[in-house]
Amino acid sequence: MNKAIVVGSINMDIVAFVQDHPKTGETIFGREVKYFPGGKGSNQAVSCKRLGSETLMIGRLGDDAFGGQLLAFQQQQGIDISGVRQLENTATGAAFITVADSADNSIVVVPGANALWDDGFIDELTIEQGDIVLAQFEIPDTVIEKTFNKAKAVGAMTILNPTPVRTINADIRNSTDLIVVNEHELAALSGREIDVHKDDTIFNGAARLHQEDYGTIIVTLGDKGARLVQAGQKHAIAARPVSAVDTTGAGDTFIGGIAAGLLSGLDLIRACELANIAASISVTREGAAASIPSLDEVNKLLRKRGHM
Repeated sequence: MNKAIVVGSINMDIVAFVQDHPKTGETIFGREVKYFPGGKGSNQAVSCKRLGSETLMIGRLGDDAFGGQLLAFQQQQGIDISGVRQLENTATGAAFITVADSADNSIVVVPGANALWDDGFIDELTIEQGDIVLAQFEIPDTVIEKTFNKAKAVGAMTILNPTPVRTINADIRNSTDLIVVNEHELAALSGREIDVHKDDTIFNGAARLHQEDYGTIIVTLGDKGARLVQAGQKHAIAARPVSAVDTTGAGDTFIGGIAAGLLSGLDLIRACELANIAASISVTREGAAASIPSLDEVNKLLRKRGHM
């Protein structure tokens, strides 16, 4: 059976709930602080698994208390953790997140073990034709390059989520089949001004990426849904109206939904619809991985909307 292989970050999310985000130099009171398993790689792995695909996680943890807790969490989710290593005398990655009453969030990530990879990891990784490999930019470029090149050599699909956004080097770009960005990342990569209220700016930004030989592009737009640009075709994926509580991890839920949908045999548009429903559920709950719904929850809503 083909599987999702997620190569990426594993963090402990330390979340402060506040009325408004602090301004520079300002000290504010928060209502409470909570700890959630996180990291974009781990979140996407949880999403893949909960939404129906066999999932292998490749990542790095420290040997501190957070590392042990996060390893146990992934194992409890049914994720294959044979590719996760705990490094001695190393801190586990952490994300410090403020969530405002508007449900918007701001995030500071301290990579810790996520930044420490030896070259030998790729020799231990088995990728098969038909697998889907996912990566994000919370790990070093060299890790993504080696993994994606190995994936393409055997006929596996690759999905890149370039966040935190930085320049995508040619080696990664040329081995990426599908890139998923939000409006801010699209603006940074395309050099174009993006207005989420104007689809022409979104599609123009995507067209600019196509000129640089990017593959299929999906732009996530929060409560505006998502936009898909594939082989010259443009598709709008409508949002499902909800009352958002915490948007942390919604993008990761969406990306995992795409991979799980494709592995189940859906075409890309249907996989995006599944992913969109999953993300809409996640924002009604607190936390990142903790908010990701099950496939049963998503299918119930898809049936109501006449997509099944």
